[in-house]
Amino acid sequence: MKNPKINYEEYELTNGECVAMSTAPILMLTLRKSDKKSYETLSKVLVKGVNDKDALEVAEFLYAAYKNANQDEDCMSFTEFFENMDQDWRKNMEMINEMYSPSKKQDSGTVSEE
Repeated sequence: MKNPKINYEEYELTNGECVAMSTAPILMLTLRKSDKKSYETLSKVLVKGVNDKDALEVAEFLYAAYKNANQDEDCMSFTEFFENMDQDWRKNMEMINEMYSPSKKQDSGTVSEE
């Protein structure tokens, strides 16, 4: 069960499956112990920014964010993730930007009609 206090992003793979991604620091604490490579990838990009000239780094960051959000589940391998990730690099960069600097979701103060 996902923690409702943690910011998760939804990412749709080319096979139609939607997976959770997160850069939440509290999750990174446990990721550092369980998957040091993924932790280091997240940490490097969060501190220095993504190298948008390196497509593999983009994929590695997305995979690390996927691993961070899904530590309590069986995760696909990097190769499987890479084969199924969205092929639109602009969309992938937008996802990274959103995770790097999440927008605040604010209550509009209006009641929606259902």
